[in-house]
Amino acid sequence: MEKRISISMETSSRTGSVGLGIGGELVRSLPLGPSGRCAAELVGRLDELLSPEALRPTDVTDVYVSVGPGSFTGLRVGITVARTLGQMIPSLRLVAVPTPLAIAENVSQMDWKHLGVLLTAKKKIVHATLLKRGAGGRGGKGDGGSIVESRSGLASVEELFPETPGDCGASGWPRPLVLTGEALGFFRDAEWPEDVRVVDESLWLPTAEGVWRAGRRLAEEGKGITAWRNLLPVYARRPEAVRLWEARHSP
Repeated sequence: MEKRISISMETSSRTGSVGLGIGGELVRSLPLGPSGRCAAELVGRLDELLSPEALRPTDVTDVYVSVGPGSFTGLRVGITVARTLGQMIPSLRLVAVPTPLAIAENVSQMDWKHLGVLLTAKKKIVHATLLKRGAGGRGGKGDGGSIVESRSGLASVEELFPETPGDCGASGWPRPLVLTGEALGFFRDAEWPEDVRVVDESLWLPTAEGVWRAGRRLAEEGKGITAWRNLLPVYARRPEAVRLWEARHSP
């Protein structure tokens, strides 16, 4: 049986990247430039991934793409390229990877049962996702297990982390709790309770490796697989242009 050829695309955050997997191994990943995650750059990077292995786009069997929440522009670029590949390759398996699951892969080998992923929506509005170990995951160190979403939604900084003494830390979320995600930058001076742990800042952002691992896991579980026509971005909030248009044209 031939090994599956997979590519992963992470364009939901301020630092994008792409990865190539052959069989069960991620063999290479490349960053996207800081000038912007445009479609031309993304396609060029994908070619750089495939060429050293003498592979063509039509050899790809799986595409794992981060679908957000995240950057409006970045998500549109990544999903547009993934949809185009889906049109070109009828047999392609497209897997939509929620960005919080990709970020969770950064800490999948750590010892936790509940993980809060905090993403910036706008100014001090946070998109908060609570993840937990699913069936088959003991939550122990070295045991990745299955990671599933428990709840998610928008909240202000004040709502999520009240300034009441002793109450700084995801009010209403289970403890002990591990926190990650770029919105933690809002809380650099916070004094966290002993049962709330913030991971190192180097683990806050999604990567192509995380998208690849999460996408592969979802595909094995029969989740996230979608036709190219149905592959859509998940936005933390409605685009500003849409909100302004509706405000101007509402009765």
